[in-house]
Amino acid sequence: MKFLLICLIILSPLAQSQSCENKGPNVILFTWDGVRNQEFFKGTDDFHKDTTQASERGQIFTTFWAKYANEGMVFGEQNQYQIASSIGVSLPSYQALMVGHANECRNNQCGQIKEETFLEKIKKNLRLNIGDVAVFGSWEGMKNSVAQDSEQILEVIFPEIKNDKYLSPEILLLQNNAMLDLPTWKESRKDKYTFEMALQYLKNKCPRLLYISLVDSDENGHLNDYPGYIKTLRTYDQYLEQIIKTLKTMGQYGAETTLFVTTDHSRGEGEKWISHGTDDKDKNVFLFVRGRGVKPQGKINASATHAQIAPTIEFLMGLSPAAGILPGIR
Repeated sequence: MKFLLICLIILSPLAQSQSCENKGPNVILFTWDGVRNQEFFKGTDDFHKDTTQASERGQIFTTFWAKYANEGMVFGEQNQYQIASSIGVSLPSYQALMVGHANECRNNQCGQIKEETFLEKIKKNLRLNIGDVAVFGSWEGMKNSVAQDSEQILEVIFPEIKNDKYLSPEILLLQNNAMLDLPTWKESRKDKYTFEMALQYLKNKCPRLLYISLVDSDENGHLNDYPGYIKTLRTYDQYLEQIIKTLKTMGQYGAETTLFVTTDHSRGEGEKWISHGTDDKDKNVFLFVRGRGVKPQGKINASATHAQIAPTIEFLMGLSPAAGILPGIR
């Protein structure tokens, strides 16, 4: 299998280097599971100074704050931006984000989402092809949040891939390598493979809607591995720069793309940092938005919630959302 994929890569360089025709507007949603506002806005937590080397302390998202924060809008520094779900747990929060409101899901075992998601709605209303709406997710549970009908969008979610005819040999090889290099935790692949697959897809396919969902951050949190958590967040800082730099090289497609970056939920403080759930603090999160339709303002002091992401994306894609959109979108 691996030999065949390598041969395909060698034999089809032109197919992978050609640029895409822009049919914009386009949207990328990028989520990092279980990342606290503490680390996003302020840096490392003093509670963990005994487990964090001095050289690793301080601001974490250094590249983001130095280069990109002022290119868009950043919500949440004063805890005025919250999840849409009534509980700070992954699947309920993801499902609420996908439909724009809380539903009956209260845990990670609540099953398939029972409403049409904004990914499905946009695909249907704009009459897009399956490959135009793609989800790359590390955590298996994401399958239960992104679509009521999984046949409607391209899902590259652990463990298997559907509709692989839309994927390049490079992506299929990355998936093969990921399955041979699984993390210690269950039900997911390592983020480095998910992100590289998504980046390849972005460069070669120019999707109208791309959702990238990473999970290593939350897993390190549950393992009480603060150094591992910080290392993961620094990697996310690099990933975010790669996406922005890539968009800036993609001509009109990049100019017509709006990027959303956020998390599904926060986590506890002090010794409770390894968990999350019903505490109100678990609902305070961040959001960064840049690109088409966004007024560059940096940090803004405005109240908003995850419930506004779905209608905002619908608005940016040319639909008429039923609910209100985020402030600062034009």
